[in-house]
Amino acid sequence: MKRHFLMMILFSFGLAACSKSSNKQTDYPYFLNVYIQNVKYSTNSVATFGVANQQGCVANKLYNLTSIGQINVDAYYLDCYIKHYSNNVDFSSTKPGSHKIFDGGTLLATTNCNCDLVIGLVDNSIPNLFNNTILQSANIVNNVTAISKKDSTANFFTYEVTGNFSCNFKNTNNAIIPVVGNYVVPLKVAR
Repeated sequence: MKRHFLMMILFSFGLAACSKSSNKQTDYPYFLNVYIQNVKYSTNSVATFGVANQQGCVANKLYNLTSIGQINVDAYYLDCYIKHYSNNVDFSSTKPGSHKIFDGGTLLATTNCNCDLVIGLVDNSIPNLFNNTILQSANIVNNVTAISKKDSTANFFTYEVTGNFSCNFKNTNNAIIPVVGNYVVPLKVAR
């Protein structure tokens, strides 16, 4: 039931967000490129939705979930978030490196950590709209390759985070769906 509710929330925000997919890249510096079943989809609608003040794997730290983007095409609906520290005092020491990927059904889980991805995938060819894929636990890669401070205001710092990922989902028909992608996303953290 929890997974169904969370996927419904994700789907609703995905429909509300600009979710055009194309193979063209614009001058906008932030993007999500994803290959699902070896077909490329792209979006520049990053950071359209965020959830602040979440708990994570370190009990005394606050986290935000920031949308990297949504892909909404006939075959699939994909929603991708990055979890990160809310405050600059915690985030500023973050370095590039390997991080985890969690299933979109655990969007508000407390086990994911700084720079972990949360990816939800819906296989639109299966009538059960929600809860029809599960992230597989093997061959999960999420590499943050670069982090740079972009700008600041009186209340926030903005960092640009670049990364790439690879994982597999299995649908309820037991078909494996490979998902590979890369992203550049702005992350806002409090001073």
